[in-house]
Amino acid sequence: MHSSDHHQSFESCLKQFLEVAHRAALLGLQAGTGGNISVRCGSNYLMKATRKSLYGLTEADVVVVDGDGKVVRGSGPATKEAGLHLNLYRLREEVQGIVHYHAPFASAYAVKGIPIPTYSAHARRAFPRMPIVPELRDGSPELAEAVENAFQDREVNLVLLEAHGLVAVGDSLLAAQTLAELAEETAKTAIAARLL
Repeated sequence: MHSSDHHQSFESCLKQFLEVAHRAALLGLQAGTGGNISVRCGSNYLMKATRKSLYGLTEADVVVVDGDGKVVRGSGPATKEAGLHLNLYRLREEVQGIVHYHAPFASAYAVKGIPIPTYSAHARRAFPRMPIVPELRDGSPELAEAVENAFQDREVNLVLLEAHGLVAVGDSLLAAQTLAELAEETAKTAIAARLL
């Protein structure tokens, strides 16, 4: 990774952020104002402002926080899961983007507390392991800590949150997004296969 990769301009970080937000909404990964995404931008992080929908998200709905979670740009507050995002950036320096969605099919497996069956070779490569974080209150330090523990294993890039949803990380925000999309597609396929 070139050092220049770490010094993206705010504009390029914002463009990526808005593109992924809209893509997630259009693909049905997240409805309403739930879910949140973030991207590392230099020593700061772009996050969704709380109670904003990914669908139709604009620059006004994006806040920039520093490593301590203090808002340095935009009219916050940031998502209530800001601590969860910041923990993962501290833990894994290669992570540049994080997505958290209540994607319906993946969440069906999360509700049952079972990993999504990976029937395709593609899915098996992408998800060698898929830990399940036990149910904890959303936005709580306990949840942030439990998610951080699940991502200690560098082979883990996606976890299911029991009765809640998923968290995916990537070396770009788009990579994290693509992983979440694959998890949702994999869950749909698995559920459809059970009906045949």
